[in-house]
Amino acid sequence: MSYELPRGYLSASQINKYLSCPRQYEKDYILNLKPETKRPVSMSVGSSVHKMVEVTLEANIKGLEYNFGQVEVASNIELLLKDSDFEEETLEYWYTYSQILYKTWYKELGQSIMPIATEQKFESFVGDVPVLGYIDYLDISSGQTEICDLKVVKRAKSETDCKNSVQLAMYAITQNNPCVRFDSVVKNKKPKVGVSRHVFSKGELNYFTDLIGEVATNISAGNFPMTSPTSWMCNPKWCDFYNQCRGANNG
Repeated sequence: MSYELPRGYLSASQINKYLSCPRQYEKDYILNLKPETKRPVSMSVGSSVHKMVEVTLEANIKGLEYNFGQVEVASNIELLLKDSDFEEETLEYWYTYSQILYKTWYKELGQSIMPIATEQKFESFVGDVPVLGYIDYLDISSGQTEICDLKVVKRAKSETDCKNSVQLAMYAITQNNPCVRFDSVVKNKKPKVGVSRHVFSKGELNYFTDLIGEVATNISAGNFPMTSPTSWMCNPKWCDFYNQCRGANNG
């Protein structure tokens, strides 16, 4: 089947956006109406931790010892953070906090990982739907190859989160490997790391193949209904278009 997709493919973030609110997906990806705003500082902190982990694992794969104080990496962190939406805290605060989160990952997990790939791009198909994505790293320390996604979050991901993840299911299908994992760097007062695993069954992956196919079909057909009023996204804080949609009837 031929699909009409705005970017010619679907990513996990596109699919999750459509499933959360088809109308918001239309505004963002079809009509290109998403307003330009500074990215949330939490997103930039997560990106900076991802970058430090990526550099560490690349060095590991090459058999090199990674020096955390490398100037080029520090510069990358500053670039990731500088355009963020800061409140009262300064760049120096978030820079230091990003380092603390990274060092927590390295101490509690990073030294035991046996990576064979990092930031692995794929362009493939789920069923007949073209998809694109990036896998944070592949780890063989458990005795089998696990597809790992790193999250910098307020609550550690669980096995149920793995089982219900469109992102991990897409990775499993395209890589022909059902063994997936979330590595969570948890932003508590005292940061910690959590690891959750899942091995997808054939039936589970068939479900996600059907789900992604339905999303692609609906997008191609121009079906963009409003989301449920109980959705966490359906409020002014999380939706840039709330006042043009549900909020338009408030006055």
